[in-house]
Formats: sequence, C-alpha cells, structure tokens
Amino acid sequence: MYRLLLIMTIILLCSAAHGQKKMILKADSLVSNFYFNSGFDTSYVSRPEKRFMAALHPVFSSIEVKIAKNERSVIFSTELSDKIGALLTYRGYGFGYSIKPRHGRAKSNDGEFNFRFFCRRFGFETDFCKATSFTATITNPDSSYIIPRGDIDFKMRLFSVYYVFNNKHFSFPAAFDKSYTQIKSCGSMLLGASFGNTKLNTDIHDFKISSHNLGIGAGYGYNFVTRKMFLVHISVIPTFVFWERNELKTTSGLQDMGYKFTDLCIYGRTAASYNFKRIFVGMDYILYATLLGDYKDVSTRFMRNSTRFFAGFWF
Repeated sequence: MYRLLLIMTIILLCSAAHGQKKMILKADSLVSNFYFNSGFDTSYVSRPEKRFMAALHPVFSSIEVKIAKNERSVIFSTELSDKIGALLTYRGYGFGYSIKPRHGRAKSNDGEFNFRFFCRRFGFETDFCKATSFTATITNPDSSYIIPRGDIDFKMRLFSVYYVFNNKHFSFPAAFDKSYTQIKSCGSMLLGASFGNTKLNTDIHDFKISSHNLGIGAGYGYNFVTRKMFLVHISVIPTFVFWERNELKTTSGLQDMGYKFTDLCIYGRTAASYNFKRIFVGMDYILYATLLGDYKDVSTRFMRNSTRFFAGFWF
C-alpha cells in the first residue's frame, strides 16, 4: 500500500513538473516572438540572441544651481556622488539596483532613484534626487561668504519622454541599455518633452528656491557604427518652456522670477560602447540643464551631470 502511494506521488510530481516545464517553454516562446518581432529593419538593427544579460555599472553624478541678479550670485553645488549598480535582464525586461559604496568625510543623506525605459518608438526617464551635501558660495559686489555642507536641503524630480521618427532604422536603446544592437550608422529626428521640479531650502540662512517647468521641443540623435561594432551615440533635445512657476525667497521677501520666452531646458546624451561576441563595455553621459529668467532681473541656471560606465555579457 505504501509503495503504491509512493509511486502515485512520484507520478503526480513528475506530471506537475512536466506541466510547469511546458508552460515555461510556451511563455518563453511567446516572449521570444515578441522580442525578435520588434519592427526594426534587421539590416540596421538586431537583437541579441541570448536570453539573459547581466551588467555592472558604476555611476558618477553631480548637481549645480546658480542664481544671479546683476553682479550678485549664489552658486549651489553638491559633492560628486558615486554609486555602483548591477542589472539583469531577460529578453529586454530587467531589474537593476544601485548602492553607494562609500561616504564622504561629512555625513550626508543624499539619495537617488532613476528609472529608464527605452523601446523602438519612444522612451522615458525619471529621476528623483534628495541631497544635503550641497555647499553654496554667495557673491556680492564687495563681499562673499560660504554656506557650509549640511545647512541646505535639496529635492528634485525630473521626467522626460522622447519619440523617434526614424524608428525602423535608428535605435536609442542600442546606446544605453544594450537590448538592441545598431548594425549600420543612422540618425533620426527626435520629439521630446520634459518636466522638472526642484526645491532648495536653507532655513538657517532664510533662502528658498522653488521651480516648476514644463517644456516641449525637437532635436536629433545619431548612432555611428564602425565595421568592428564600435558604437558612438550623440543626441540633443532642447525643449522650450511653455509653463513654469519659479519663486525665490530671501531676507528681502518673496520674489516671482516670472516667465521669459527664451527659457529653455536641454537634454544632451552621449555614449560609446564596443560589442564583442558575448561581452560589451562602454560608458554614457547625460546632461540636463535649464536656462531660466533674465540676467538683468533674476536668472536661474540648473545643471545635472551623470556619467555611467558599464561592462556586461549575454548568456
């Protein structure tokens, strides 16, 4: 009796395992069909044949904010932030995680959350940042002084989206997340939109900045590919601000910085990578800059730099 029950249990477990294996194979087949049927012209763009990709990517970033009026100016800047992350993907879908390997001499509560999604026609990026490692230099015509690290609280939210017109021949992901491979050099016009929200507060020194802006614009991107599969990418998307709300509060009171038709937000990206048979190495750089206001009245200049190095393999 016990032997019969044991045999029946083994048969049921084997049947369940066989059924799960069939479901896994069917799901993999469906995902693979969608993965390879990407809509690209395969003479220009291909997809890696291996199912999985793993990569390591150290990231270095910094932020600078400049407020100026005539000969008076305030420059806020963070210390260079370094993180190291890992990424694992299956058929282009993946998960990444980054950590800060070390801290500077001064304690800080800096933190970032970044999310990127790139596909054939469009993509978007989000950045959330909180920093207390800012220092500031305030310059007047006859004097200057420094606000030390730890007295400034900074929060930032950035969101950008783009659309690729020549989306059958030009691949944005080929330069950044390696889920595609650009085979021939090609470029495309790009349509983009951006939203930025930054808040900077120094309660001790009674200085506050609040900025919200929304812009739309067009630019161009190009992937240059050599015969040995060395890829160089460059793209710029300037967006003209059509809605904004900027406020500056000092000991003199609250001041609305107003709207100027020349206000501009710029997304610039460069990347370089080299593909071996199963291994790839490279780096990318992203610049986000805003040019708001008028120097004769009050102007705000915001700049965020992010440089990432990566090395990975397909398997």
